[in-house]
Amino acid sequence: MTDARAETTGHSPILCAYCAARSADPHACSECGRIQPVAADADYFAFFGLPRKLLLDEAALEKSFYSLSRRFHPDYFMTATDRERQASLDRSSLLNDAYRTLRDPIRRAQYLLSLEGYKEAEKKAPPDLLEEVFDLNMQLEEMKAAKKMGDEDEAAEARSSLEDALAGLERKLDEIDQRIYAQFDSWDLAVASIAGDEHRKALDRMSELLSHRSYIRNLVRDIREEI
Repeated sequence: MTDARAETTGHSPILCAYCAARSADPHACSECGRIQPVAADADYFAFFGLPRKLLLDEAALEKSFYSLSRRFHPDYFMTATDRERQASLDRSSLLNDAYRTLRDPIRRAQYLLSLEGYKEAEKKAPPDLLEEVFDLNMQLEEMKAAKKMGDEDEAAEARSSLEDALAGLERKLDEIDQRIYAQFDSWDLAVASIAGDEHRKALDRMSELLSHRSYIRNLVRDIREEI
């Protein structure tokens, strides 16, 4: 796993795929000017010249996105070689993927976890909601059975109960989101620190919270689909 504390605010020089010159520009060679092929291990943060931090200037990210969009536009490579035209398409595609991910705080956190070697955690109910989640799943099953049997009164009663529960679940989602965002500070401070394994602790906490969030989101989706 990458030691996040070693990350910098930029990127390492690249070796040009055409003239072999070292270039500080990650997208095109500083010597021959040719757009570079996309590396197989391309990192969304490095693509934008950013460190692996979670508190980003989203306005600056958007500005960089539009600037790079113009730079990679295929119209500028109409007379270039096939390899360069393909590189412009590949970089445009990667740019769109990177921007969609980094502009969304939750997707940004999930992506960072994947970079740091975390696999998507099994979706788990928060410990403080285990009993409530059990009851809600029972109510969902009862509502499905009532609808199947044509018992409109029982189905309506279950629907009303589930609608009331939705508001509480959505409040819980907001609470979890705020707890995830609080870990952004912890991670960014750990990146800049040389102290111990604080960065690993922040990642562990984010991973657990994202697991809880996914579980509740799926439950909310199931309830909405049924009612």
